[in-house]
Amino acid sequence: MVKKNKNNNKKLLWIIGIIGLAVVVMCLMSVGKNRHSDSKNAAEDVMKIAADVHKIYANKASYWQLSTKSFFGNDILTKYRYKNNQLINALGKPILIGKGENGDVIMPGEKSFDVVYTDLSAEECVSVAAYRFEQPENLGLLQITIVNGEKSQTFEWGAEDHMLPISRVEAKSFCSSKAKVIWTFE
Repeated sequence: MVKKNKNNNKKLLWIIGIIGLAVVVMCLMSVGKNRHSDSKNAAEDVMKIAADVHKIYANKASYWQLSTKSFFGNDILTKYRYKNNQLINALGKPILIGKGENGDVIMPGEKSFDVVYTDLSAEECVSVAAYRFEQPENLGLLQITIVNGEKSQTFEWGAEDHMLPISRVEAKSFCSSKAKVIWTFE
């Protein structure tokens, strides 16, 4: 009888172990799906921001005075996420809007603007940089730049090297932690 109880206990432990392993695998799969979904939503936020900026500046000669701060007073942009008086993306990372990697205020006559995602992990950088926008020509996307510390690489339509759209393989070769991705729109 003691032997029978030991065998039953071993079987029970095996079953509990298998169930525990299955739960861990399902949790990891769920986290992976959520990360992919967040990256997709973050990339789609770029598209929405570009469309809204185009609406705001449709009747103006340039993007003069466009900056992240100018978004705070604009009713059209209330649908975006803010945290600590900062515009954030679906990844919870800061968004800058303006000119260059720091989102500087745009000066008179400027015909393009940038949407900048900062503080990205290497995985987040690859996901958003290599995202395939539907009809990017309608957005006026001119280029995408990946910035890693002091190094940067710009991808443009029709370029001989580093051409848009960016492949995941190419994005991986330029993305690292604390990366920035800059989308430039006309």
